[in-house]
Amino acid sequence: MIKRLIISFCGCLLALLMLSLAGCGSQSATEDGAMLPVKDDSGTITGYERKYHNDNGDITRWDAYDANEQYDHYVLYEYNSENRLAKETYYRADGIGVYYYAYSYTEDGTLAEKDYVSAKEGSTRTIYDNEGKEKERYTYDDRDAFVKYEVFTDHQWVEKELPTQATGPTESVG
Repeated sequence: MIKRLIISFCGCLLALLMLSLAGCGSQSATEDGAMLPVKDDSGTITGYERKYHNDNGDITRWDAYDANEQYDHYVLYEYNSENRLAKETYYRADGIGVYYYAYSYTEDGTLAEKDYVSAKEGSTRTIYDNEGKEKERYTYDDRDAFVKYEVFTDHQWVEKELPTQATGPTESVG
């Protein structure tokens, strides 16, 4: 009887120890705000990052640090009512917005449009086909003037004349 109790007690202790050890490693790696190293292919640390998530597990903020752990920039992520990525905004460490991407989707959830907007570089609207593949894009300068129209053909962007009845925007996306 005593042997059974000792074996049972030891088994419980072993199970508790294994659970606590498993929790220690995995919790810190997934905990919001944990400073984690970013490594290149050779294993060299090139920087650090912190990630934060919403209740659905989607990333809502990503903080980037250089290899000396100096704060560099951050990205905020927003989601639509269907929990699809709607916008990602890039900021300098001092909080000044640099550029953003905005996404829109078809009713079935396929990516329909992606807008890139930068105060310095201008903006680009990319239109996707029904399968979510790049189809065409419109580019504007930093003063919102139309610059070029391109079509995605044979795995590359090819500049074309803007059709007389354009299927996309002729005004800036910003």
